[in-house]
Amino acid sequence: MIALASEARRSIGASWRMLTFKEGWREGFDVSLGGFWRSFAAAVLALPLVALILAGGWHAGGTIELGRFAFGYALSWAIFPLAAAAACAVTGARTGFVPWVVVHNWAVLWLYAFQALFWTLHTAGLFTRDLLELSFFFYTYLRILVHWRIAYASLGLPTITSALAAAVPILAGEITVTLLYASARAAQASGG
Repeated sequence: MIALASEARRSIGASWRMLTFKEGWREGFDVSLGGFWRSFAAAVLALPLVALILAGGWHAGGTIELGRFAFGYALSWAIFPLAAAAACAVTGARTGFVPWVVVHNWAVLWLYAFQALFWTLHTAGLFTRDLLELSFFFYTYLRILVHWRIAYASLGLPTITSALAAAVPILAGEITVTLLYASARAAQASGG
């Protein structure tokens, strides 16, 4: 457990260095097969941030169903490696698959942290509703840039190719979540 905590600390720091274009970030990641599987511990480490996000949404009057959200959250962690594998196969970057997933899993904690920060500031009364919406407007673009940076840094592909590769898991996740919520709405409408 202590070794995993140390790896998490090192990888989260390396993620920040990678996202801010600093040197020496690669040494912070364990891209072995064991490191690949351990990187999914980031899903557990993100849970306090997710709790802040949900609490902020509920405080603002949102009607997020916890069970459906939890299913979508777990599904998103499973979809990324599947979609990333397909993107690696199409782009010919098969050897970049494990590093891409490892870097992605640790780096997305920063995206959860930004969302949690926005919701926490709104809940504390420091962000108006308009400022919250503006923050999430810019967050959408930040999220795309972060995913592109992760793919570019991990796969070693040209800029445009890595942007297209990064789009595959994003689109797969968005389509899956949309289908999940559409099917839930349909089930509710039919009374089931």
